[in-house]
Amino acid sequence: MKTFVVSALAAFFALPAFASQNVVKVDDLHPGVVINKDNMMSADLAIWNPPSRYYDMTPALVDGGYTLYRFPNGSLSNDYHWNGIGKYDETGLWTPDETKWARGFLGETAYRGTTKDNYGFVRRSHLADGKMETMWWGEILDPVDPPWIVVEFPEKVNLDSIQIDWGKLRPKAFELAYWTEDYAEYPGVHQALENKLKVEATVRVNSATTKYKFKQINTRYVAVRFKTTDLPSKGVQICEMKLYSGETDLLGGNNYKFYAMSTRNGDIARTDWTDIKWDFETFMEYIKTLPNARAVICVNAGTGTSKEAAAWVRYANKVKGYDIKQWQIGNELDGEWEESGPISARQYAARYLEYARAMKAVDSSIILHGPLFSTHKMQQKGAGLLDGKYWMEEFLRIVGEAEKKDGKRYLDVVDLHNYPYWTPNDPKPADLLKSMLDVGPNMDTLDMWMKRHLEGERRVFLSEFSTCVQGYSLLMDYPQATAMASVFAQHAMRFGNRLQVLPWDAFGNLFKGPDDTWGTISMTALLKEGSWNHWKSLEPTAEYYGVYMTFMDFLESGFAVLPVESNSPDVVAYAIGKGDSARVMLVNLSDITQLVQIDRASVGTDSANATPTVGKGDLVRTQVEIFGEEQFKWNGTTQSAYPYPKMGPSGRRINPSKSRDIAVPPFGLAVVQINPKVVGLNAATKESAADPKVIAAALEKKVLLAGDTLDLFATAVQQSGQLTEGKLEIPELGIVRWFKPDDGLWNASIESFHVKVPMSANVKLGPATATLKIRGLGGKATEFKIPFRIRGAYRTTSVMQNFDNGLDAVDWYPVANGDNATSIEAKVFNGAPPHGGFIRHDFIIEQPPAQGWPNFAGAYYVIPEAVKNSVGIVFDYATNHNNPDGYFEVQIASDQVKDYDEFMVRLKNTRGSWVRDTLIWENMAQEGWGKTIPQLDPKQIKNFAFRARYSGKGYISLDNIYLLQEDGTEVPMPKGLRRLR
Repeated sequence: MKTFVVSALAAFFALPAFASQNVVKVDDLHPGVVINKDNMMSADLAIWNPPSRYYDMTPALVDGGYTLYRFPNGSLSNDYHWNGIGKYDETGLWTPDETKWARGFLGETAYRGTTKDNYGFVRRSHLADGKMETMWWGEILDPVDPPWIVVEFPEKVNLDSIQIDWGKLRPKAFELAYWTEDYAEYPGVHQALENKLKVEATVRVNSATTKYKFKQINTRYVAVRFKTTDLPSKGVQICEMKLYSGETDLLGGNNYKFYAMSTRNGDIARTDWTDIKWDFETFMEYIKTLPNARAVICVNAGTGTSKEAAAWVRYANKVKGYDIKQWQIGNELDGEWEESGPISARQYAARYLEYARAMKAVDSSIILHGPLFSTHKMQQKGAGLLDGKYWMEEFLRIVGEAEKKDGKRYLDVVDLHNYPYWTPNDPKPADLLKSMLDVGPNMDTLDMWMKRHLEGERRVFLSEFSTCVQGYSLLMDYPQATAMASVFAQHAMRFGNRLQVLPWDAFGNLFKGPDDTWGTISMTALLKEGSWNHWKSLEPTAEYYGVYMTFMDFLESGFAVLPVESNSPDVVAYAIGKGDSARVMLVNLSDITQLVQIDRASVGTDSANATPTVGKGDLVRTQVEIFGEEQFKWNGTTQSAYPYPKMGPSGRRINPSKSRDIAVPPFGLAVVQINPKVVGLNAATKESAADPKVIAAALEKKVLLAGDTLDLFATAVQQSGQLTEGKLEIPELGIVRWFKPDDGLWNASIESFHVKVPMSANVKLGPATATLKIRGLGGKATEFKIPFRIRGAYRTTSVMQNFDNGLDAVDWYPVANGDNATSIEAKVFNGAPPHGGFIRHDFIIEQPPAQGWPNFAGAYYVIPEAVKNSVGIVFDYATNHNNPDGYFEVQIASDQVKDYDEFMVRLKNTRGSWVRDTLIWENMAQEGWGKTIPQLDPKQIKNFAFRARYSGKGYISLDNIYLLQEDGTEVPMPKGLRRLR
């Protein structure tokens, strides 16, 4: 085996874009953990997406090697009841039927103590919501660690009295304390490692309402704590709480946050999110269509019960015979963002053991996961008693002691999440990549704790990982791939013989981050408007390719982890090897290309003195696979940004006899395969060669004009082989085009290519098919067909509405959502030619408090019959919204859509300026949460709606709505306004 060195040739020293003298040494004489890739790759198939989304991403999952699929996923796991047949008891506990099933539903905690603000789901704590009929109920999960409350203000305040209205369960006394320092570092007082609370008073409770006045204190944090001996056996209930500064109740507004520890389970069914179509049985039907697929189920340990979880095991494995082995108990319950969270390590351990005993009593063969810890930082979160103990270690200790006492294994998989990069609003690729390096040392700590507290080796499941949880556009760009690969590799180097990973998220809509750019953390994103992709409504993100390179091309079963050393702070390396083969991943932390040489310890030993000679004799076949901005680049920072180029990894071979330099692109990634297995090079292995496969393909435009250029990106592979040639044929147009990959040579097992084919001015109009023909070793070949269309020039052929004949001539109706002040009106303003009159829709939008999505008011237009023969519309508009978060959209309702996920496009907030816009029906996309319709059919359009979203007021002005066609006599529009699309 070998050690790898990175060094630059003198010829490159003068090039400012390249770094020099990088050496990576790989010690292949001392192998470690042996990689086992079986069931390593997992994907989340979350209930918040429509079933069609997952069918569209099937090629991505299959080609990426995914075999484990998680349901129902993420934070909603602690809200979700898997079976809609059952009943609530008087305290809000849902008990499902164990033999009959119906679609599941979401609940929200009936006893909310912690303030909730998580991805648009906002709820006030019941502790200060002004309603005596609601309450917080803290239960005693562990008598050593009873329930308690922290109030956090944004800055220090003066306090002098407290009032608490108790429920039926009230204590004999409580302890009032305050934090003595100005600031409690994340995660806050409730999970601090050191106790900085000072007891102000122990207050006796003698009635349903307790009022206590104390000497004025100045603090940001106030705690109400209880002793178990002072509590009823079922815990404590608080209906309302007030903290006064003089006559002012500082809990009367929203400028604070509650943390309520050990909230009792139980919920009420949500009414704002119902009829979730991606249910348990639909999920199971889908994964049956995937090769070697297995389910991972996360049970509700937030608002649910151990009885409900055990019933799910019984139904799945005994009634239905699904034989689901892997079960997770709750999701990130250490976090305040979870329903019924946060809970301490002791509290979660008590709940976990209750669930584990109940679930394994039904099926002792199941594999249980916990605690789904929310962070990689092992020494950040205190266990909950402010005694210096760490949350994760305390959980492992308690469970390990229970296992020894009972002689049973309760924890089969240590489960955790990683999101290492946190920045307020200025993300930078260098900072992003360097923050990933914090993962490895923390995993060493976790490994030490597991060995200390648990008998026998346990599997490790990284059941969520990405770089961060924000919506920065940086996360859509190629450095995200490098960062994801780095996190994955660090876990594999430590736990690669027993590792499972789940890159978050399988799909996610773009959302706005703190820096006002748009992005998401997911392996797929919605397709760019007007383009075509192998993944139908979706297209790959950089994240997908980083994970793909790590699992498919770096890791290999049977290879052992190798010690590695880099002499450069800008290059991080990971290595594995077996026999005379090795694989090395190179991560470039810098903004310039790094030239790297790899030296293996087992190569080039001088027989005279038995010392290694660096690199001498390591002249075996070497393949390098890279990913950087030449393969994938995100363009723009808005919601309509897109990738270009949009290829996957690019393979090439180097000739070590001439140069062993490997160029790793800025903030990029390289996977080096030294002496890889190659099948098909000779007659003996020719028949065993794999068939080539196109794993990614995209057309920048699926509809072209005469004179346009067909713009195609694709990535193809031949596993353990070598691609040898590529050809593009368009038989309808008589086009045959031989092409080469992006580096100019067909010599690797994976190749990416960008093919451009100009269309002549007199090209034949109509549908056509571009056929990729890819050949590899052994004479193996594949064909991949890509549909597109060449159209005639658009022209305006009729007026749908120009608002020149008064309001009575306008066929429209208002839709104002919500039983509140939301409204929309209309007024026509007459004008002189050429533009004449226009209409203005003034709106007021009020946001319903319990509604988790931005409310709307819309002007809906009845369409003329001519729309059904059109290809689109052109229209003029001017908008204004007084809410900075407000936006506008055109919704095209279609009979094709059955679940309200209509075709839609956003409009600008023009702040009163007039602009001209063009919508083409076949380029339009749905909002993205329902069943995917491949293309809008104009013959099935029902109406147009011009809508405003978000609370506030403003107007939508419209004029000159004209229909477009590809033929017919042109009816010119008034001149003077520009087109945006």
